[in-house]
Amino acid sequence: MTENLPWWKAKELSLKRKAAAALRPSCACAGDSFLIVTEGAVTEPVYFELLRESLQLSTVTVKVMPGKASDPRHVIQSAADEVKNLTYRVRRKKVAVTELEKFDHVWAVIDTDVAIRQGFWNDVVQKARDLKVNLAHSTPCFEYWLLLHLKMTTRGDLVNGDAAKSAFRNEWGSDYSTNREITEQAFRNLLPAWPTAVGNAQQVRQHYASANTPSPANPSTDVDLIVCALNDSAPPHLRKVPCRET
Repeated sequence: MTENLPWWKAKELSLKRKAAAALRPSCACAGDSFLIVTEGAVTEPVYFELLRESLQLSTVTVKVMPGKASDPRHVIQSAADEVKNLTYRVRRKKVAVTELEKFDHVWAVIDTDVAIRQGFWNDVVQKARDLKVNLAHSTPCFEYWLLLHLKMTTRGDLVNGDAAKSAFRNEWGSDYSTNREITEQAFRNLLPAWPTAVGNAQQVRQHYASANTPSPANPSTDVDLIVCALNDSAPPHLRKVPCRET
């Protein structure tokens, strides 16, 4: 027990625990249901639909939808509104037989780029807490998560979303676009590397935790948390990374 340890040893143990906690992904159980609301209208929805498909998760248990606007605050509000709407319909027995009656996990997939530059990031975090929506945020944007499928990097020149998108395109060696069919074709080739991206994201998180870098560090991502949760909810033989112990 830490109370019987010298203060310096207890502090060292506490720091190690915090670093270890930073590596542990969000936990889910097999069969859990998810609501995933994204900031992007094409890139993120296509990615998560393909991930859902690869894990053989049902469209009933995993609902992916874009938010009403690209502002992360609107994405969070869209998620909360969807939960509220479902609750309303359940109470009035207006839920279809193919629908679930609740979401076990509610996520907003957002970028931090604009929110940090315009000074409202703290408002985003507080809104998510108030509305009980989990944040899977990427700094500066979702393309950093995509880049981690290809390599581990904490390069310091990803100063904004455009820089991160350019870095991913250059590393990937081909383009993807706002056209859904083109994006889907590109991501079918990229998606099998998601376990690599998870490992890289956790390594990045450990790097910043060891350096005591304030969140959100640039570049960084928490998208691995929701990806690991989806993995944990899949049938055991389809999981690609070890399921987090509860």
